[in-house]
Amino acid sequence: MQKGDVLELTIESVGMDGEGVAKQDGMVIFVPFTLVGEIVKCEITFVKKSFAKAKVIKLLKASEHRVNPICPHFRKCGGCDMQHINYQRQLEIKKENIINCFKKYAGLDVNINEVVPSKDIFYYRNKAQFPLFERNGKVCLGFYKEKTHDFVEIEKCFLLDSWCDKITTAFLKVANDLKLTCYNEKKHKGLLRHLVLRKLNNIVSITIVVNSKKFNYAENFVKELSKIGIKFSLYVSYNTEKTNLIMTNAFNLYGDKDIQTEILNIKTFVNPMSFMQINDYIRDMIYTKVKDIVSASKSKIVVDSYSGVGVLSNIIASIADKVYGIEIVPQAVTNANQLAKINGFDKKIINICGDSAVELPKLAEQLNNQDFITILDPPRKGCDPKVLEGLLKAKPSKIIYISCNPATLARDVAILKQDYQITLLQPYDMFPNTSHIETLVCLDRKEKK
Repeated sequence: MQKGDVLELTIESVGMDGEGVAKQDGMVIFVPFTLVGEIVKCEITFVKKSFAKAKVIKLLKASEHRVNPICPHFRKCGGCDMQHINYQRQLEIKKENIINCFKKYAGLDVNINEVVPSKDIFYYRNKAQFPLFERNGKVCLGFYKEKTHDFVEIEKCFLLDSWCDKITTAFLKVANDLKLTCYNEKKHKGLLRHLVLRKLNNIVSITIVVNSKKFNYAENFVKELSKIGIKFSLYVSYNTEKTNLIMTNAFNLYGDKDIQTEILNIKTFVNPMSFMQINDYIRDMIYTKVKDIVSASKSKIVVDSYSGVGVLSNIIASIADKVYGIEIVPQAVTNANQLAKINGFDKKIINICGDSAVELPKLAEQLNNQDFITILDPPRKGCDPKVLEGLLKAKPSKIIYISCNPATLARDVAILKQDYQITLLQPYDMFPNTSHIETLVCLDRKEKK
């Protein structure tokens, strides 16, 4: 088998990223945007010893689960990869993926609940990060093609509601009226790098990321954005580094103050560096479930690892006796302390700046064998192995793990399973029309015989 070969394939199963999988001559072939049972004419695009990748030239037999995508950019940008699948089948595929990950990476046949569906499958995202680029002498915005830095200009994203369209239109008008330049990562020149939007309730945090240590045009943007009838705060983030990181900690606020809002009756504020889940409905479902688990537990001492600015810590503090937040980013810890104070939980919450791998065992010693619960909500790459080692030493009675990556979740559970057993495995569809899934796992410490 060689690159460029044209084959007729029958899709037999689903891959970890939601792509179709076929087999021919002992070779596994991954075919994106296909479904089980479909017959496709494909061109081989990539070949390794044990597997290959292919793109569809012609769909010869379609699945009953196939639907017409509503987005004209589908298959072009690196966003949605499941818009061609009806929603019920999307949920089934995601559940199957979690089961397969636990079998492959943790050696476990798991008892898994049905996926909790999103209330909306379009227009649900509260956040967007648009790279900015020049085309035909004009500033444009869009997304990257999957696994590249090639730009795809976007007129409308169907995961984002009309509030986003109004802001991007106003932003592009000002940028082009001022004839501003866009960042070229190869030359490390040009001013505008990214536009980052985050909406909480009816307020939008707008961040313009620039390749400069100053920005003289903020008031121009404030004036135009004020015309569209959306309450907002405007930030400028200064990023002059040769990096793929979108923002640095250096930013200015053009407005009165950081956005303040509420999540499950907890007051919170948002700035460009705050982490927030991107689907409000699913976020509230998950946080409510975590709160219910803690409420039903005997222990009312909770350690919130990867605690960030402390939103979940404050939600849990409403029913716990003591909450310890562990966060490695100093600015996030400062914000978490402020959050605890404005919610009246500063006597209940103790925020620790440090690495969970170090701080968890130390904290367990300080608690002097008191029973406690640990919450984990790590980034997509999962927990650092040292954090897991620290957990095993700290011996919490219960671990509540929130994950956006079934593969790294299963890998981490494979380490924890020596001392812990799964008592709840609940997926939530945080990301409809994409192959991503959020999963809540509850692990209880095994009783030693």
